[in-house]
Amino acid sequence: MKEYKFIHQKLTPIKRDPDFEDLLNSYAKTGWRVVNVVVHRGIVKAIIERDKKE
Repeated sequence: MKEYKFIHQKLTPIKRDPDFEDLLNSYAKTGWRVVNVVVHRGIVKAIIERDKKE
């Protein structure tokens, strides 16, 4: 079984792509992988998944 999480770029006056990249990499280290990425109103959003820990 999989579990999913919805994450988004932090709302800051200056949006920082490297900060969002670091966030994705931190999730990857714990087993999450990116399923989909969208940009809505200038904010990057991602759906990530991993095998559910039982």
